[in-house]
Amino acid sequence: MAKQKREETSTALQPAVEDSYTLAQEKPFLLASGGSLRPLTLRYALYGKLNQARDNAILVCHALSGSARSADWWPGVVGPGCPIDTERYCVIGINVIGSCYGSTGPCSLNAETGKPYGASFPLVTIRDMVRAQAQLLRDRLGIEHLHTVTGGSLGGMQALQWAVDYPDAVERCIAIGATPLSSMGLALNHLQRQAIQCDPAFNGGEYTADRPPAAGLGLARGIAMCSYKSAELFEERFARRPNLRGNEDPHSSMAERFDVAG
Repeated sequence: MAKQKREETSTALQPAVEDSYTLAQEKPFLLASGGSLRPLTLRYALYGKLNQARDNAILVCHALSGSARSADWWPGVVGPGCPIDTERYCVIGINVIGSCYGSTGPCSLNAETGKPYGASFPLVTIRDMVRAQAQLLRDRLGIEHLHTVTGGSLGGMQALQWAVDYPDAVERCIAIGATPLSSMGLALNHLQRQAIQCDPAFNGGEYTADRPPAAGLGLARGIAMCSYKSAELFEERFARRPNLRGNEDPHSSMAERFDVAG
């Protein structure tokens, strides 16, 4: 699987520019939670070129597990001749605060302690993410107006926040799969966090890269996948079929799986 992922990445459209930008080097970047980050580094990637009028910039905001390299995880949508056409537009992706793809996050060194933030990393909101993106676009790329801002899931939430906080800077907002979280969603999110925290490897949030809480993360991801699809879609896609890919018979052993269990 890892080899396949590397091959898919290597054959994907490569950014024209991929770099990091560090802000809040002198004054801390204040967060809505009351915390702060200093410095704050954001990873970004550009596809295509910014035109002379600087009015063809599209910001593609990524979801929870995405990165600034939008063509890697949105093939067929971002690229030459695609709906987000990199031959017509300057397509920008910015890795959110707290992610693991180059921006400041829990694994980054805390300048005050010289150690990774770990569990002490402050709470970050969608508004914090968007405000940092706006600063990068303005100060690093000289972009103050976006032709479009778009994204799905967490990315859709960012797109909506852009439209709310910077209405004069956003010409079009396309938010996909970004609705208010229901009480059931809040409950499921709580269970996912508990699954991770109950893994002994979590270690109060002070785990290392070579021993992550993989079992807890796997269970949390399984709960999440159950919430991403309706009961009707589960029935259509999996029904009660045995796990044909693994030639397993769930009727003969508790260890065997149905298709729905992968």
